[in-house]
Amino acid sequence: MNEGRPGGRSLPLLTLSVAVALILGLDWLFSATKLGRAFRATSEDPQIATVIGVRTPHIFALAMALCFATIAFAGVLLAMRSNFDPFSGPARLIFGFEAVIVGGLGSFWGTLAGDILLGIAQSLGGQISPQAQVLTGHLVFFAVLALRPRGLFPKGA
Repeated sequence: MNEGRPGGRSLPLLTLSVAVALILGLDWLFSATKLGRAFRATSEDPQIATVIGVRTPHIFALAMALCFATIAFAGVLLAMRSNFDPFSGPARLIFGFEAVIVGGLGSFWGTLAGDILLGIAQSLGGQISPQAQVLTGHLVFFAVLALRPRGLFPKGA
């Protein structure tokens, strides 16, 4: 399918590798560092975090910087793979939302698993019919939501 394009088969592998590296880094940051504890405390209760000495405005700024850096990686990888315009955001957003819900809120690895599951479902649906590609992903999302409302890998489990 992608053999004729530059980076045909290596681009999906590069994208997966970057995603795994980002998830490893974020997982380590949030679970094993003082900054990660400050992020978690601020997200749980900013007032209590301030009382215990966390500079919450600084943490909010760092969280935004981290978000923008992650978005930059995603944007570059998306631009290498496909075309997009300012109006393609809602369609991409619904796929991201579904991946997070399927994987389980708060779980980095669950989100990756949910994204892979939805991607496989869409690929299989595309083999059946080009019109069924997106529908198949949505049906898998609804099936997971009906059978496991907290997602496949919920954070508290």
